[in-house]
Amino acid sequence: MKRIILGGILAGIAMFMWEGLAHEVLPLGEAGIKGLPNEPPVLASIKDSVKESGFYIFPWMDTTPGLSKDQAMQKTMERAKAGPAGLMVVFPGGRDYPMGTLLGKQCGFDIVAMLIAAAMVSWAGVLKAFGGRVAFVTMLGLFPTLSVDLPFNNWYGFPATYTAAQFVVHLVGYLVGGLVIAVIVRPTR
Repeated sequence: MKRIILGGILAGIAMFMWEGLAHEVLPLGEAGIKGLPNEPPVLASIKDSVKESGFYIFPWMDTTPGLSKDQAMQKTMERAKAGPAGLMVVFPGGRDYPMGTLLGKQCGFDIVAMLIAAAMVSWAGVLKAFGGRVAFVTMLGLFPTLSVDLPFNNWYGFPATYTAAQFVVHLVGYLVGGLVIAVIVRPTR
């Protein structure tokens, strides 16, 4: 149990350090993301029009009285095709970004993910070889892309460049974590 905890914590820290490198030094953190052109009037319009913080998708479902659900969906899809269409997470009154708190939470998320990976390695008695343990944890890195990033690309149109960059960040992060876990955690007998 001590090896699982130690391996998970150290692997989570290693993963967190990789993510910092990927976002601050490599171009992966900004891949596929753009700023708004002509930002000041767009922000003023959002501030004037959107009064409640939230996650917005537009155009929203047409709510014209008398439309069936299928008709409403069809009209909404036509408006989306004509544009503009998109997603926004809006904080009309602004938002504070306490970097220390946000980074601390991210590190915590990474440690929890690697604690779970370390426990899985420990329980998987077939992973006796170092390379097998590394490969096992690295393969877990496919799950965030398969279950989150690709669906966001599919449903919301997240850019392919962004999706590919996130895939690299996840896979390398789990590889780095897997190397640490493989050194520390052995399968239980």
